[in-house]
Amino acid sequence: MRHKVKWWCSLSLVQHRTTVVFILFSLFPTLLGVYTQEHDINMPHQEVEFWARKIGNHIFHLSNAFALYNDIKDNFHSRDATLQENDGLQLVKEMASDVTNMMKFKVDAVNRIMNVAEEASLDKYKQDEAVDYFNAKRLNPSPDIPQEAIDDKNYRNLSLLSNSHFDGIPINESVSSVHVPTNVYAKAPDVINAIRWSGRLDRTFKSNYELDPTLSWQYFGSSTGFLRQYPASEWVMDEKDPDLYDARLRSWYIQAASSPKDMVILLDVSGSMTGLRKEIAIHVVLNILETLNENDFVNIFNFSTETTELVSCFNDSLVQANMENIGEFKKALKTIETKEIANFSKALIKAFELLQRSNSKYNKSGQGSQCNQAIMVVTDGAPDNYEKIFSTYNWPHFQVRVFTYLIGREEKKKRDLSWMACANKGYFVQVTTLAEVREQVLRYIPVMARPMVMYQEDHHHIWTGVYADIAHERHGHIVDPKQIEWLWEVREGKRQRDRTENYQKLQKLVKDSSSLTNIHALQDKWQVENFLRYGEFGLSSRSIARIKAAKMRKMRRQRLRRRDIQNFTLKPEVREKIKHEIEIMLKRRVKRDVLVLIPNRIHDYDLWKHHKRLLREQEKLEKWYEDIRMGRRGAPGLKEGYRLMTSVAVPVFDRKKTSNITERVLVNESVWVLRKRETKTANLLGVAGTDVPIREIEKLVPPYKLGVNGYSFMVNSNGYVIYHPDLRPVFQDILKPNYNSVDFAEVELTDYENEARANDSELLEMAGWRDYYSKLRKELVEQNPAERMMNVKIHLDDMKRVVQRTQKYFAQKISGTPFSLGIAMPDGYGKYKVHGQIELTREIQDRRAGDVMDHFSTGNWSLHPDWVYCEYKYDQHQEDQSPEALIKEFLSRAQKPNWKWRSTRTRPPPDPIMNQAQHKRWKPSMGSDERKDNYYCDKDLVQSLLFDARATNVYSREVKIEDKIKDKNPVAIYIMLLSMGSQNFGITTAFVATRSGLTRWIDNPSESSSSNGNSKERHFMKVHNRAIDEVWYKRAVDYYKEDQDAYVYSVPFDAATRDPDEVLVTATRAIFVEENEYRMAPAAVVGVTIKHRKFVDFFKNETYKCPSYPSRDSSCKKAKTCESTSLNCYLLDDNGFIIASENEDDTGKFFGTLEGTIMESLVQSEVYKKIQVFDYQAVCLDTQEKNSMASILTTPIQTLKWFANWMMGNVFWVLVKTQLYTLWDPNEAWAYAQGQWDPNAAPTDEVTYSKGPINHQSTFGEYQEMFPDEAVITEESSGEGSGKYPEEDGSGREGSGEEEIALYEGILEYEVQDYLDGIPTEDTKRTESPDVVGDFPPLEKLKKKGYPIQLAYINKTHPRPCDKTVYLYKLQSKKLKQDGLYKPVKGKLSNCHTNGCGRPFSVQKVISTNLILVAVNSLCPCESRKVDIEPVEVEHNETTSCNRLLMQHYRKRPQSCVNYHPDEHEIKLCGGAGSLGPSSVALLTLLLAHIYNSMMQS
Repeated sequence: MRHKVKWWCSLSLVQHRTTVVFILFSLFPTLLGVYTQEHDINMPHQEVEFWARKIGNHIFHLSNAFALYNDIKDNFHSRDATLQENDGLQLVKEMASDVTNMMKFKVDAVNRIMNVAEEASLDKYKQDEAVDYFNAKRLNPSPDIPQEAIDDKNYRNLSLLSNSHFDGIPINESVSSVHVPTNVYAKAPDVINAIRWSGRLDRTFKSNYELDPTLSWQYFGSSTGFLRQYPASEWVMDEKDPDLYDARLRSWYIQAASSPKDMVILLDVSGSMTGLRKEIAIHVVLNILETLNENDFVNIFNFSTETTELVSCFNDSLVQANMENIGEFKKALKTIETKEIANFSKALIKAFELLQRSNSKYNKSGQGSQCNQAIMVVTDGAPDNYEKIFSTYNWPHFQVRVFTYLIGREEKKKRDLSWMACANKGYFVQVTTLAEVREQVLRYIPVMARPMVMYQEDHHHIWTGVYADIAHERHGHIVDPKQIEWLWEVREGKRQRDRTENYQKLQKLVKDSSSLTNIHALQDKWQVENFLRYGEFGLSSRSIARIKAAKMRKMRRQRLRRRDIQNFTLKPEVREKIKHEIEIMLKRRVKRDVLVLIPNRIHDYDLWKHHKRLLREQEKLEKWYEDIRMGRRGAPGLKEGYRLMTSVAVPVFDRKKTSNITERVLVNESVWVLRKRETKTANLLGVAGTDVPIREIEKLVPPYKLGVNGYSFMVNSNGYVIYHPDLRPVFQDILKPNYNSVDFAEVELTDYENEARANDSELLEMAGWRDYYSKLRKELVEQNPAERMMNVKIHLDDMKRVVQRTQKYFAQKISGTPFSLGIAMPDGYGKYKVHGQIELTREIQDRRAGDVMDHFSTGNWSLHPDWVYCEYKYDQHQEDQSPEALIKEFLSRAQKPNWKWRSTRTRPPPDPIMNQAQHKRWKPSMGSDERKDNYYCDKDLVQSLLFDARATNVYSREVKIEDKIKDKNPVAIYIMLLSMGSQNFGITTAFVATRSGLTRWIDNPSESSSSNGNSKERHFMKVHNRAIDEVWYKRAVDYYKEDQDAYVYSVPFDAATRDPDEVLVTATRAIFVEENEYRMAPAAVVGVTIKHRKFVDFFKNETYKCPSYPSRDSSCKKAKTCESTSLNCYLLDDNGFIIASENEDDTGKFFGTLEGTIMESLVQSEVYKKIQVFDYQAVCLDTQEKNSMASILTTPIQTLKWFANWMMGNVFWVLVKTQLYTLWDPNEAWAYAQGQWDPNAAPTDEVTYSKGPINHQSTFGEYQEMFPDEAVITEESSGEGSGKYPEEDGSGREGSGEEEIALYEGILEYEVQDYLDGIPTEDTKRTESPDVVGDFPPLEKLKKKGYPIQLAYINKTHPRPCDKTVYLYKLQSKKLKQDGLYKPVKGKLSNCHTNGCGRPFSVQKVISTNLILVAVNSLCPCESRKVDIEPVEVEHNETTSCNRLLMQHYRKRPQSCVNYHPDEHEIKLCGGAGSLGPSSVALLTLLLAHIYNSMMQS
C-alpha cells in the first residue's frame, strides 16, 4: 500500500510537473503577446472620445462668436430673404437666347467684311501706285535703331492706346495693321495688290465696332499669305525668334476655305527616297497635316513593295484629324525607313477602296466627312500614270481629287504625276527645297474651294472649336500654339543650360575648394547631384522641399502679376515716381520695343521689367506690388495666360470669272519662256473672320444665377468641349497636345465608372438604365433640348479631393452655330435660390435709409473679380478700375436724377430690310460724350449685392466683449472668456462671403498686427476673394448636408514647407435659408482663419491631458495621453489630410503617406470611402530613347552614315524653323539626349538621370533675374516626417512620394519641376561619414581631370496625352454614429510584426467639424505601406491603347458641304513645276541676314 501511495505520489508529481510544463507552454504565446494585450488595455478610447468632444465644442463656439455666424444668419432671415425655385430649362433657354443674339452680331459683322472685300477686289489700280499701310512688325521704332534702318525697313509711328476690351494691348481704333509672314515676299505683285484693295476694309471694321462694342479682333486673311487685322496693334516678338505665324494655317481659315474632307496621304518610302528627298517628303506630309481640322478625316500610308499604315493602330480606317491623332502621325514620321521599290498600284487601290467605304451611304456613324475626298501622293517619281486604276475607281464622277507632290528637280518625272492630278480635278506641284514646302502645300486649298467659289452665292460661315489665341506674350513674343513641340524643345534647352552652368561651377569648385566647409562633398555623388540641380551643397531633403515650395509660391505670384502687366493702375504717388524714372530713361535712350504713355498707365514690357529691377535694387519690390492693383485673377476664358476663344469666319470669293496668268512654258528640253494668257478661274481671295473670346460668352451666362457648385458649359457638334470648368488646356505653362479636342465624356465623370473608358461605348450606345449620359451627350451634339440627371464625381483642389453628387443638366442649342449650351446644378439645394434684394430707387428715395454705401461701412470688403456688376460698353480707354471702384461709381451715379437701369440682356441684330429711320431708332447715333457714358448694370446682381451688404454689415472694428457673449449659452461664454485670456486661440481673421460675390472680413488686431507686419504673403482674403467659386465655399455648402453645425477645416497642402508662422487653418460654415428640410438654399459662408501654430498648441494642450485631471501633472497617466511616446495623435479632415499633429512637418500631408496600413484599415472599417477618379486630360512624360555612347566605336562606317543623314536632316529642319543661331550660340542650343556617367557602374553601363520638363519663364527675364540671390533654407531636418520625393520612372508616370512635393503636380513650373525627379533623400541608405570615400575618384585625381562631361547632360523628355487614375478618400460620418451619437471606432493591426505584436488605434469624430481624431499606438514596429494620392498612368496594352485612339464617339457632320460644280472641268489650271520664286528668295535672304546677326552678336 505504501508503494501504491508512493507510486501515486510519484505519478501525481509527474502529472503536476507535466501540467505545469503544459500550462507554461500554453501560456507562452500569451506571454509573447503580453506586449499587445498590455497596449490594448492601455489604448485610451474613452480619452479620445473626450478630447474630440472638447476640441469640437471649443473651436465651434469660438468660431461662431468671432465670425458672428448667428448675427449674419439672423439678418438673412429677418430681412425677408425668401426662396425661389430654379427653373433650369427656362434659365438655359434665356441664356442660350442671349448667346444666340450675340453670335448673330458676329456673323453679320463678317458678312459685311466679306461683301466689301469682294467689291474692293474688283477695283483697278496702277501697278506702280504706292501702297499705304501699317506693317504690324514695323511700328514705333525704338530710339536705338539707326535712322537709315528705319527708312530702309519702312518703320512708321502710330499712336497706340491700351484698351481693356482687348486685354490691355495697345491698339489704334482708326486703322488696321498688316502682318506678312516671313515665308511670304511682301513686294510680290499679287501680295501688294491684295494689300492695296483690302485697305478699304478699315471703314467696315470701324463701322462694325461702332455697331457692336463687344466685337473682338476683326481680320481678313488673304490667300496670298498676309493678314489684315483691326484694330491696329504691334506684332510683338523677340528679335531672336522667327515669325512663323501664317493665317492660312489657322483653324478659322482652313475650315472656311473648303468644306470638310476625307484624305488619304500616300508617302513613297522606296529606296530612292533617301537623304534630302526623304526630309522634304516628310515636311510635305507635316505641312499637309497642319492644314487639317477636327471636321476632317485622314490616314497616311507608307508604300514601297507593300502598302502599310504609318500608324499601325489606324488600320484600314480614317481617323479624325484632331491634335492627338495628328501627334501620333508626327511621331510615326520620325521612324520611317526607306527600302525596296514603290508599288503605286497597290497604294492607289488601297486608298480608293478606303475612301469608298467611308463615303458609303450605309455609314451612319458620323465618322468620315462624306464630303470632299482627296488622295495626296508624295513621291520622287512614278513609272506610269495608272489610267486604268483611275478609270475603274474614280471616273466618270470624279469624287476623289488627286494631288501629287514631286520631290526633287528631275523634270522628266513630271509628266505622269502631272497627268494624275489634272485628270482627277487635283493639282500638281514640284518641291525642290525645304524652303518652299509650305507655299507649295497650301496650293491645294484653293483647288478644294473651287466649287464654293463657282457657286458664288453660297457663303457658308463656319465656327471653329476652342483654340488658344495667337496674341499671347508668354515669352516676350507671340507664340503659335501649334508649336507645342518646339516650345518644349526650348524648355529642355533652358533646363540643359541651367545644369551646364552648375556643372561649370562644380568644375571650378573642385579646382579651388577653399570656400567649401565640407570638402568631402565633392566626392559624394548624392551631394554632387544635388549641386547640379540646385547649385548648393549640404541641402537636406526638407531644405530641398522648402526651396521648391518657395519657388512655386513665388511663381504663382508671378503668374498673377503677369496677367495684368499690360494694364495696371498706380496710386498717384507711385505713378509720379515712375513717370520721373521714365524721363530719366528716355534721356539715357534706354532700349525698348514700344513705348506708349498715358496719364495712368505704362504699356511697355521691357520698360516695366527695367523698373522692376530698379525697385528691386532699392529693396522696394514688395511694397511696389502692394501699391499696384493686381486686377482680375483667373479671368473667365483665361487659362494660365492663354486666351481661349472660338471664331466665326466666311470665305471671300473672287467675282471675276477669268484671270490673266503668266506661265513658264518649256519650248525645248533646255529653254523656258514666259507667256500670258486669259483663262477661266475660280479664285479664293481669302477668309474674313472675327474672334469670340470665351469670356464674352461666359458674361452672358452669369454664374450667380446658377448658384454655388452650379456651372455652365458648351459643346460643339463633335462632342468637344468649348468651355467647361474642368477643361484644363495647359500643362506646365504650355498647351497640352490635345487641348482643343477634349470630349464631353472626358470632363463629366460618372459615378459608376470603375475602369478607364470601359463604359464609353455604353455611354454612346446603351439604351438601358444608364442611358441618361448617352442621351445627354447625343442631345448636346444633335442640339436638341435636354433635361437629364446624373450621379457624378467632382474633383477639387488639383485632384486632391472628391465629391459625389447628383446633378441636373439642362441644354439648349445656340441657333446659327454648331454649339449647344448646357448648365448643371446640384440636386437638392440647387433646386432653389435665395431671393433677397434692395430696390435701389426706393432705397435712395427713403431718407431714413441713408446713403446706400453705408451698407459697406464695416470691415474690409471686395467683390468677385470676374463678375460684371456694372460696366461701360464703349469707352475702354478710361482708367481701369477694380470692381469695387466701379460699383462705388455707379452707386454714386444712381443717386443722381435721371438714373436708369441698362439691361445686360442682348437683343437681336438689326433686320437687313430695315430702312434708315428704323435703323436709327434701333441704334440711335451717339456723340462722344454719350458714347463714353453708355453703360449697363446687372440689376438683379447689384440689388442682391446691396441686400447681402446690409445683412453682413456686422464687422465693426471695435467689438466689445459684452457684444460677443450676448445671448450665448454658459458653455460658449466660458469658452469665449477662456480664449480671451489666451490671445483668442490664434484667430487672425473673421470673414463672410455671399451668393452675390461679396466678401467681407475683419482682422483680429491682437493676431494680425504681429503676423502680417513682416509677412511676404498677400492677405488671405485678398487672394481668396472669389466667393462662391472658392473651394472653401463649395466644401462648406456640400458638407452642410452631412452636418449643419459643422465647420469645414483645411490647411494648405504645402504647409510643411512654409514658414510655420504664416500657415493658416481655414474654417468655414454655410448659412442656408430654409423653409423646411426639403426647401433650402445657401445664402452665404462664414469663416475664420487661425494661426496653425496656435491651433496645434491648443490641440496638444487638450490631448496631453487626462480627462479625470484638470491639468497635466505627475499623477496623470502619460501612457494614456498623446504626450506619450507610445501614442501618435492626428486630426484628419474629411479627405484624409492632416490638419494637426505633434510633428509640424506632417501638416497638409495625406495621412496614407505616413500611416498607409492604418489608412487602409480605416477604409475597411468604413470610416473612409475609397473613390476612384480618372483624368482623361493627363499628360505623361516619356524619356527619349538614346543609344550607348560606346556604340560609336563599334561600327564607324554606320556611324558616318548616320552622322551624314543626321546632319542633312537637321540642317534643313533648322533652316525651316529659322533657328540657325543655335548653331553658333551655345546658350541657345537644344538639349539632346545623352548618356549619363555612373562612377560605380561598369564601363558599358548607363545611369539614367530621370528629368522632368521645365517651364521657360523668360517672360520675367532670365533665370538669374527670376530668382536673384534667393535665400536658401539650409537647416537640417530632424528626420521626422522626411521621406522620399516623387520620381519619374521614365514612362512619364510619377511614383509615390511625400505630399510636400507631390502636391504640386498640376501646376508645376520650370524651376520646380526640374527638381522633382530622382531626388536623393535622407532616407536613402548611404554612408554619411566623411572618412568614407567611394563615390568618385580621389580628390587629387578629380582636381586634375575634373568631373566627366556626362554629368552635365540631361535626359530629354517628350509630353504625350495619356489617361491617369487616382484613388481619393471621403469621410463617412454616418458610419461613426451609434444611436445618434458619435462613438469611437476601435481597431487593431494584428500580428503586423514577426514578434506577434500589433498596433491598436482609436478613431473619434470631432463634433461640429469635418475632422476625426486618430490615436495610433506606435510601439509595435509594424511595416506600413504607403498609400499615395498621386495620379498614375493607366496601363494600356497595345490593343486597349489602339482602342483608345480609335474610340469613335457619336458626332454630327457639318451641314454645309460644297464639293461639286458641273462647270469645274472648264478650269484647266492644275499646277506646274515649283520654282524658287520671290517668296523663297526673300526667305533665304532673311535667313542669311539672321545668321549674320546671330554670328555678330555671339
